[in-house]
Amino acid sequence: MFRTRFSFADVLVMLSVLLVAALLFFGALLGGETASERLLVIRTPSETLSYPLSSDSDRTVTITSGGYTLTVEISGGRARVSEADCPDRVCLHTGWISRKGETVICAPAAVRLTVTDRRGGAGDADSVIG
Repeated sequence: MFRTRFSFADVLVMLSVLLVAALLFFGALLGGETASERLLVIRTPSETLSYPLSSDSDRTVTITSGGYTLTVEISGGRARVSEADCPDRVCLHTGWISRKGETVICAPAAVRLTVTDRRGGAGDADSVIG
């Protein structure tokens, strides 16, 4: 029977690989975008609006679409639907969004709120075929 023993160098290499993996994971999780680089894009059937998601920019936006009225609150680098008169109010219960790619959708009003970056997208497709 073979018994595998790790040498000091083997253990050192394994710990180094784990340390690099942990640093990359937490660096991607915590770092990257700043609030000044993010935008809230509000799309309705008739218009597209965009607002910066910076921590010092607080505002309230009222949107009327499809016979429904939504109030969007932008505060502290994040956004949410704070009031809605649509029947199911799922958009209201979605809560705050602040990270690139997060979305709130109000289907009855046909309104979509998406956090993007200034360079052009929220999780844009790598390629389009067809």
